[in-house]
Amino acid sequence: MENALAAKLAEQGLSKADIETVKTQASSNKRSLVAAIELLNKLPEKKMLEIMSAYYRVQSINLAQTSLRSSVLSVLPARLAQTYRVVPVDKVGNNIIIATGNPKNLHAADRIRFSTGYNVKFILASEKAISVALHKYYSSKITFQSGAPSQQDADKKSEQEVYAIKTKLATYENKVIELVDKIITQCYQRGASDLHVEPYKNYVRIRIRVDGILIELLRTQIHMRNAMVSRIKILCSLDVAETRLPQDGNLTVKVDNDVIEFRVSTMPTVFGEKVVFRLLDSSALAVDMMDLGFEREDLNNFRDAVLKPWGLVLVTGPTGSGKTTTLYSALQTRDTATENILTVEDPVEYTIDGVNQVQVKPKIGLDFARALRTFLRQDPDVIMLGEIRDIETANIAINAALTGHLVMSTLHTNSAYETITRLISMGVAAHYVVGALLCVVAQRLMRKLCQSCRQVDKVDPEFLMQIGIRQELASKITIYKEGGCKDCDGLGLKGRVAIHEVLSMSEPLYNAIIRGENSNALRKVGIETGMHTLRQAAILKMINGIVPISEVLRVTTDE
Repeated sequence: MENALAAKLAEQGLSKADIETVKTQASSNKRSLVAAIELLNKLPEKKMLEIMSAYYRVQSINLAQTSLRSSVLSVLPARLAQTYRVVPVDKVGNNIIIATGNPKNLHAADRIRFSTGYNVKFILASEKAISVALHKYYSSKITFQSGAPSQQDADKKSEQEVYAIKTKLATYENKVIELVDKIITQCYQRGASDLHVEPYKNYVRIRIRVDGILIELLRTQIHMRNAMVSRIKILCSLDVAETRLPQDGNLTVKVDNDVIEFRVSTMPTVFGEKVVFRLLDSSALAVDMMDLGFEREDLNNFRDAVLKPWGLVLVTGPTGSGKTTTLYSALQTRDTATENILTVEDPVEYTIDGVNQVQVKPKIGLDFARALRTFLRQDPDVIMLGEIRDIETANIAINAALTGHLVMSTLHTNSAYETITRLISMGVAAHYVVGALLCVVAQRLMRKLCQSCRQVDKVDPEFLMQIGIRQELASKITIYKEGGCKDCDGLGLKGRVAIHEVLSMSEPLYNAIIRGENSNALRKVGIETGMHTLRQAAILKMINGIVPISEVLRVTTDE
């Protein structure tokens, strides 16, 4: 907080203790300056807006006395409005006027501009008024846009099958519709990535995956099982009568002004069909590389690699570690107007304007290798390959990188340095790896501490030294642990952050690869030339108060 603002608040009767409280709340990112001042409840809203409007040099608005048009509200997806606590109040030409309590939130402005296509102009409003408007205009109401199976599909079944299905649905129809609506709404509202409907002997368990961890949402009676699954299948246009084989489908759901896509998979189990929804949130991929969690030096190395005119860049890590987000963020640094960018994926979950995307179809012979061979006849500049799975695909990707194209892909290995030995063990010649490879990024996701309730954790310095912290730091640093509050549903953890191990190619590394050194030797060379390991990256996040020690131990291994 600037001294001029502190003086202005003091003029209005706020004590030094009050001003210090505002500073602390705002500097710790628990809330905006406006919210921190409002929380004191010592200034009238009009006076507070007047002061903060002058401070931010933007106009202010009394939302409570402003009528908002649905045509304006519909421009901004509900999830963005709720995430960034903003409300659209007007459209002027190619600009959208957004009421906010924090006009300096440039990240919010970028995400809104990316999502809506409008330039963002912030206007100041009180946080209390924004809360009321969000509840009034963006409370969750769910409707399904997918239809029931066509009459042609129904005609393929016997009258007896159709009658039995309809009778079973009718028995529990109201309860089932309400329950399915409820769990999908909860999945959306809590920012879950997946929703599981799991049948057991005496009950059906509903779980959602939030920040990479499955949480039980509720249990329902076993007699609801078949009706729930049938309801879901009808919404996804799947075969209701087929219960013996797995099925895959898609579901489009409209929650307020947000259109949400789900990929749905059913699987027969001992006690009935299990259903898993995967939320396909395209806004999650609209992430600037600065927001991916890279340390500055690692980010510079990665950015340098993805901006090269040719070569191979690999991102490695387990399923669900954010590799796709990192690759798509890298693609956004390229110029889609002047470059031909091609991707081959399995499946294509998100479409990107200006990028030519291909989905593999193994049943008809369209696999990664065949798509890549075709790409090379399509005058490409940048190629993104969903995954290198076999030697044929690896060799084509390497040859493409060596013949003047930038190729980005993923590989399933545990570390950056093991990626090199994996390629060689697959059958790629070492001199081809040396000639093509620019950079390897190993990535993991860690759950972040809730900044509203984190607590100081008293950890034995000896233990800190055991996990990799230098002796001179072990007794000086402050470590935080999980608390528990309403902001994080009592978990003490909220959101996730990525950690990275970036191995950039260097002359010592080239020589080690040609000599046929093993992964441990390559790791040593990487560290000597500036690579930070995953454990080191995790420890740095812990020292900065972003993650607890429990996440460091859960996600990374002892080195």
